[in-house]
Amino acid sequence: MPRPSIDQEDQHRMLFHYTSQMGLIGILQAHGIWATQTHFLNDSSEFGHALDFAKRVAGGDYYMDDYHEAFGWALRGALEKVSGDDVFVSSFSERPDLLSQWRGYCPGGSGFCLGFEKSALHDFCDENGFSLQKCIYDPEQQQAKIRDLAVACLKMFPSDGVSREEYDAMGPEAQVDRSMDLHKFVSEGPGKNLADAAVDWFCKEIAEIAPLFKNNGFHEEAEWRVIARSPSAPLKFRSGTSYVIPYIELAILADSRKEILREVIVGPNPNHYRCKKAASIILGSLGYDKSEVFSSAIPFNNW
Repeated sequence: MPRPSIDQEDQHRMLFHYTSQMGLIGILQAHGIWATQTHFLNDSSEFGHALDFAKRVAGGDYYMDDYHEAFGWALRGALEKVSGDDVFVSSFSERPDLLSQWRGYCPGGSGFCLGFEKSALHDFCDENGFSLQKCIYDPEQQQAKIRDLAVACLKMFPSDGVSREEYDAMGPEAQVDRSMDLHKFVSEGPGKNLADAAVDWFCKEIAEIAPLFKNNGFHEEAEWRVIARSPSAPLKFRSGTSYVIPYIELAILADSRKEILREVIVGPNPNHYRCKKAASIILGSLGYDKSEVFSSAIPFNNW
Protein backbone atom coordinates (compact mmCIF):
# COMPACT_ATOMS: atom_id res chain seq x y z
CA MET A 1 0.00 0.00 0.00
CA PRO A 2 1.47 3.40 -0.94
CA ARG A 3 1.88 5.94 1.81
CA PRO A 4 -0.97 8.47 2.03
CA SER A 5 -0.14 11.88 0.58
CA ILE A 6 1.63 14.32 2.89
CA ASP A 7 -0.48 16.99 4.54
CA GLN A 8 0.11 19.90 6.89
CA GLU A 9 -0.24 17.63 9.91
CA ASP A 10 2.64 15.45 8.65
CA GLN A 11 4.89 18.49 8.29
CA HIS A 12 4.34 19.48 11.91
CA ARG A 13 4.24 15.96 13.38
CA MET A 14 6.83 13.91 11.50
CA LEU A 15 10.40 14.04 10.23
CA PHE A 16 11.88 11.54 7.77
CA HIS A 17 15.29 9.94 7.41
CA TYR A 18 16.36 8.35 4.10
CA THR A 19 18.75 5.41 4.17
CA SER A 20 19.89 2.21 2.44
CA GLN A 21 19.12 -1.44 3.23
CA MET A 22 22.26 -1.69 5.36
CA GLY A 23 21.33 1.61 6.97
CA LEU A 24 17.90 0.32 7.91
CA ILE A 25 19.35 -2.85 9.45
CA GLY A 26 21.98 -0.88 11.36
CA ILE A 27 19.49 1.69 12.69
CA LEU A 28 17.02 -0.94 13.89
CA GLN A 29 19.65 -3.18 15.47
CA ALA A 30 21.63 -0.39 17.13
CA HIS A 31 18.46 1.55 18.06
CA GLY A 32 20.10 4.70 16.81
CA ILE A 33 21.01 6.92 13.88
CA TRP A 34 24.47 8.02 12.83
CA ALA A 35 25.53 11.63 13.28
CA THR A 36 28.46 12.49 11.01
CA GLN A 37 31.31 14.81 11.94
CA THR A 38 30.48 18.07 10.21
CA HIS A 39 33.54 18.16 7.92
CA PHE A 40 32.54 14.80 6.41
CA LEU A 41 28.99 15.67 5.33
CA ASN A 42 28.11 15.28 1.65
CA ASP A 43 28.74 18.99 1.12
CA SER A 44 32.00 19.67 2.92
CA SER A 45 31.75 23.42 2.24
CA GLU A 46 28.65 23.98 4.40
CA PHE A 47 30.46 24.63 7.69
CA GLY A 48 33.14 26.76 6.06
CA HIS A 49 30.54 28.89 4.27
CA ALA A 50 29.00 30.13 7.52
CA LEU A 51 32.38 30.57 9.18
CA ASP A 52 33.75 32.60 6.26
CA PHE A 53 30.77 34.93 6.36
CA ALA A 54 31.15 35.38 10.12
CA LYS A 55 34.77 36.38 9.53
CA ARG A 56 33.67 38.89 6.88
CA VAL A 57 31.17 40.39 9.33
CA ALA A 58 33.85 40.64 12.01
CA GLY A 59 36.32 42.16 9.58
CA GLY A 60 34.07 44.34 7.44
CA ASP A 61 31.33 45.45 9.81
CA TYR A 62 33.53 45.92 12.87
CA TYR A 63 37.29 45.69 12.37
CA MET A 64 37.21 48.24 9.54
CA ASP A 65 35.10 50.53 11.72
CA ASP A 66 37.63 52.35 13.91
CA TYR A 67 35.09 52.78 16.71
CA HIS A 68 34.48 49.00 16.94
CA GLU A 69 37.96 47.95 15.82
CA ALA A 70 38.89 46.27 19.14
CA PHE A 71 35.72 44.20 19.05
CA GLY A 72 36.26 43.21 15.41
CA TRP A 73 39.86 42.29 16.15
CA ALA A 74 38.89 40.05 19.09
CA LEU A 75 36.04 38.43 17.16
CA ARG A 76 38.12 37.76 14.06
CA GLY A 77 40.92 36.24 16.10
CA ALA A 78 38.57 33.92 17.98
CA LEU A 79 36.87 32.75 14.77
CA GLU A 80 40.23 31.58 13.41
CA LYS A 81 40.23 28.92 16.14
CA VAL A 82 36.73 27.57 15.38
CA SER A 83 37.15 24.16 13.76
CA GLY A 84 33.83 22.33 14.07
CA ASP A 85 35.71 19.14 14.90
CA ASP A 86 33.41 18.50 17.86
CA VAL A 87 30.16 19.04 15.91
CA PHE A 88 28.17 16.06 14.62
CA VAL A 89 25.10 16.16 12.40
CA SER A 90 22.20 13.84 11.56
CA SER A 91 19.77 14.79 8.80
CA PHE A 92 15.99 14.52 8.44
CA SER A 93 13.43 15.90 6.01
CA GLU A 94 9.88 17.19 6.27
CA ARG A 95 9.14 15.40 3.00
CA PRO A 96 8.42 11.66 2.71
CA ASP A 97 8.76 9.76 -0.56
CA LEU A 98 10.68 12.55 -2.29
CA LEU A 99 12.38 11.58 -5.56
CA SER A 100 15.44 13.82 -5.04
CA GLN A 101 16.01 12.22 -1.63
CA TRP A 102 15.73 8.68 -3.03
CA ARG A 103 18.26 9.62 -5.69
CA GLY A 104 20.62 11.42 -3.35
CA TYR A 105 20.72 9.17 -0.31
CA CYS A 106 19.57 5.69 -1.33
CA PRO A 107 21.07 3.17 -3.76
CA GLY A 108 18.79 2.67 -6.76
CA GLY A 109 16.09 0.16 -5.96
CA SER A 110 17.04 -0.42 -2.32
CA GLY A 111 16.22 2.59 -0.18
CA PHE A 112 14.02 3.25 2.84
CA CYS A 113 12.49 6.36 4.38
CA LEU A 114 11.94 6.23 8.15
CA GLY A 115 9.29 8.45 9.72
CA PHE A 116 9.89 9.72 13.27
CA GLU A 117 7.75 11.75 15.66
CA LYS A 118 9.24 15.25 15.65
CA SER A 119 8.23 16.02 19.24
CA ALA A 120 10.01 12.89 20.48
CA LEU A 121 13.16 13.87 18.57
CA HIS A 122 12.99 17.28 20.25
CA ASP A 123 12.67 15.58 23.64
CA PHE A 124 15.67 13.35 22.93
CA CYS A 125 17.78 16.36 21.96
CA ASP A 126 16.72 18.36 25.03
CA GLU A 127 17.63 15.46 27.32
CA ASN A 128 21.09 15.09 25.76
CA GLY A 129 22.09 18.71 25.24
CA PHE A 130 21.64 18.55 21.46
CA SER A 131 19.45 20.69 19.22
CA LEU A 132 16.97 19.90 16.43
CA GLN A 133 16.58 22.78 13.99
CA LYS A 134 15.42 23.45 10.46
CA CYS A 135 18.06 24.26 7.86
CA ILE A 136 18.29 27.81 6.53
CA TYR A 137 18.41 28.07 2.73
CA ASP A 138 17.86 31.78 2.05
CA PRO A 139 21.23 33.61 1.86
CA GLU A 140 19.69 36.78 3.28
CA GLN A 141 18.33 34.90 6.28
CA GLN A 142 21.72 33.25 6.79
CA GLN A 143 23.48 36.60 6.79
CA ALA A 144 20.86 38.17 9.06
CA LYS A 145 21.28 35.32 11.55
CA ILE A 146 25.04 35.87 11.81
CA ARG A 147 24.70 39.64 12.02
CA ASP A 148 22.12 39.27 14.81
CA LEU A 149 24.55 37.08 16.73
CA ALA A 150 27.33 39.63 16.22
CA VAL A 151 25.09 42.43 17.54
CA ALA A 152 24.22 40.32 20.60
CA CYS A 153 27.92 39.60 21.14
CA LEU A 154 28.80 43.30 20.92
CA LYS A 155 26.31 44.04 23.70
CA MET A 156 28.14 41.53 25.93
CA PHE A 157 31.59 42.86 24.98
CA PRO A 158 33.14 45.30 27.50
CA SER A 159 33.08 48.98 26.62
CA ASP A 160 35.18 51.91 27.73
CA GLY A 161 32.07 54.09 28.00
CA VAL A 162 32.96 56.31 25.04
CA SER A 163 29.90 56.89 22.85
CA ARG A 164 30.02 57.04 19.06
CA GLU A 165 29.29 60.77 19.20
CA GLU A 166 32.11 61.36 21.67
CA TYR A 167 34.48 59.29 19.58
CA ASP A 168 33.60 61.16 16.37
CA ALA A 169 34.29 64.44 18.15
CA MET A 170 37.82 63.36 19.05
CA GLY A 171 40.85 64.32 17.03
CA PRO A 172 42.82 61.66 15.13
CA GLU A 173 45.48 61.37 17.83
CA ALA A 174 42.89 60.93 20.59
CA GLN A 175 41.09 58.29 18.54
CA VAL A 176 44.33 56.32 18.14
CA ASP A 177 45.02 56.57 21.88
CA ARG A 178 41.49 55.40 22.65
CA SER A 179 41.88 52.43 20.29
CA MET A 180 45.17 51.37 21.87
CA ASP A 181 43.78 51.71 25.40
CA LEU A 182 40.68 49.68 24.53
CA HIS A 183 42.80 46.95 22.93
CA LYS A 184 44.83 46.67 26.10
CA PHE A 185 41.70 46.78 28.26
CA VAL A 186 40.08 43.78 26.51
CA SER A 187 43.21 41.74 25.78
CA GLU A 188 45.11 41.93 29.07
CA GLY A 189 43.32 44.38 31.33
CA PRO A 190 40.19 44.26 33.53
CA GLY A 191 37.92 43.71 30.52
CA LYS A 192 39.67 40.54 29.30
CA ASN A 193 37.40 38.02 31.05
CA LEU A 194 34.22 39.66 29.77
CA ALA A 195 35.68 40.03 26.27
CA ASP A 196 36.77 36.39 26.17
CA ALA A 197 33.37 35.21 27.41
CA ALA A 198 31.54 37.27 24.77
CA VAL A 199 33.57 36.05 21.79
CA ASP A 200 33.56 32.46 23.09
CA TRP A 201 29.76 32.62 23.18
CA PHE A 202 29.68 33.93 19.62
CA CYS A 203 32.01 31.18 18.38
CA LYS A 204 29.92 28.46 20.04
CA GLU A 205 26.76 29.87 18.45
CA ILE A 206 28.44 29.97 15.04
CA ALA A 207 29.62 26.35 15.42
CA GLU A 208 26.03 25.27 16.08
CA ILE A 209 24.27 27.24 13.33
CA ALA A 210 26.92 26.68 10.64
CA PRO A 211 25.67 23.13 9.86
CA LEU A 212 22.20 24.58 9.30
CA PHE A 213 23.27 26.76 6.37
CA LYS A 214 22.59 25.07 3.03
CA ASN A 215 22.66 26.20 -0.59
CA ASN A 216 19.26 27.49 -1.70
CA GLY A 217 19.27 24.95 -4.54
CA PHE A 218 18.49 22.22 -1.99
CA HIS A 219 15.45 23.93 -0.44
CA GLU A 220 13.13 21.20 -1.78
CA GLU A 221 14.60 18.81 0.79
CA ALA A 222 13.10 20.86 3.65
CA GLU A 223 15.87 19.48 5.85
CA TRP A 224 16.08 19.45 9.63
CA ARG A 225 19.25 18.54 11.49
CA VAL A 226 20.18 17.21 14.89
CA ILE A 227 23.28 19.14 15.98
CA ALA A 228 25.36 17.34 18.61
CA ARG A 229 28.21 19.46 19.96
CA SER A 230 30.91 17.87 22.14
CA PRO A 231 28.86 14.68 22.60
CA SER A 232 29.75 12.11 25.23
CA ALA A 233 28.99 9.22 22.85
CA PRO A 234 32.10 7.30 21.74
CA LEU A 235 33.59 8.23 18.39
CA LYS A 236 33.20 5.57 15.71
CA PHE A 237 34.35 5.21 12.11
CA ARG A 238 32.91 3.83 8.88
CA SER A 239 34.34 3.44 5.42
CA GLY A 240 33.46 6.02 2.78
CA THR A 241 34.05 6.02 -0.96
CA SER A 242 37.59 7.40 -0.63
CA TYR A 243 38.20 8.08 3.09
CA VAL A 244 37.19 6.97 6.58
CA ILE A 245 34.24 8.90 8.08
CA PRO A 246 34.03 9.69 11.82
CA TYR A 247 30.59 9.56 13.42
CA ILE A 248 28.67 8.92 16.63
CA GLU A 249 25.43 7.04 17.24
CA LEU A 250 22.36 8.88 18.53
CA ALA A 251 20.39 6.35 20.57
CA ILE A 252 17.02 7.83 19.65
CA LEU A 253 15.31 4.41 19.57
CA ALA A 254 16.83 2.94 22.73
CA ASP A 255 14.78 1.45 25.56
CA SER A 256 11.18 2.73 25.49
CA ARG A 257 11.72 5.06 22.53
CA LYS A 258 11.01 2.51 19.79
CA GLU A 259 7.50 3.89 19.35
CA ILE A 260 8.81 7.16 17.91
CA LEU A 261 9.56 5.26 14.68
CA ARG A 262 6.06 5.50 13.27
CA GLU A 263 6.56 4.29 9.71
CA VAL A 264 8.93 2.86 7.13
CA ILE A 265 8.51 3.64 3.44
CA VAL A 266 9.99 1.19 0.95
CA GLY A 267 11.59 3.24 -1.81
CA PRO A 268 11.13 2.78 -5.57
CA ASN A 269 11.81 -0.92 -5.93
CA PRO A 270 11.43 -3.66 -8.59
CA ASN A 271 9.92 -6.01 -5.98
CA HIS A 272 7.79 -4.02 -3.57
CA TYR A 273 6.00 -7.04 -2.13
CA ARG A 274 9.13 -8.87 -0.96
CA CYS A 275 10.87 -5.72 0.19
CA LYS A 276 7.86 -4.58 2.19
CA LYS A 277 7.40 -8.08 3.66
CA ALA A 278 11.05 -8.28 4.71
CA ALA A 279 10.87 -4.81 6.33
CA SER A 280 7.80 -5.90 8.32
CA ILE A 281 9.61 -9.05 9.52
CA ILE A 282 12.68 -7.07 10.61
CA LEU A 283 10.59 -4.51 12.47
CA GLY A 284 8.56 -7.15 14.26
CA SER A 285 11.56 -9.25 15.24
CA LEU A 286 13.30 -6.25 16.83
CA GLY A 287 10.27 -4.95 18.73
CA TYR A 288 9.13 -2.14 16.45
CA ASP A 289 5.57 -3.42 16.47
CA LYS A 290 3.85 -0.06 15.98
CA SER A 291 5.78 0.96 12.87
CA GLU A 292 3.67 0.85 9.71
CA VAL A 293 5.26 -0.14 6.41
CA PHE A 294 4.28 1.57 3.15
CA SER A 295 5.43 1.44 -0.44
CA SER A 296 6.68 4.44 -2.37
CA ALA A 297 4.17 5.93 -4.79
CA ILE A 298 7.01 6.65 -7.24
CA PRO A 299 7.39 4.09 -10.07
CA PHE A 300 10.62 2.12 -9.98
CA ASN A 301 13.44 3.47 -12.09
CA ASN A 302 17.06 2.55 -11.41
CA TRP A 303 18.16 5.99 -12.64
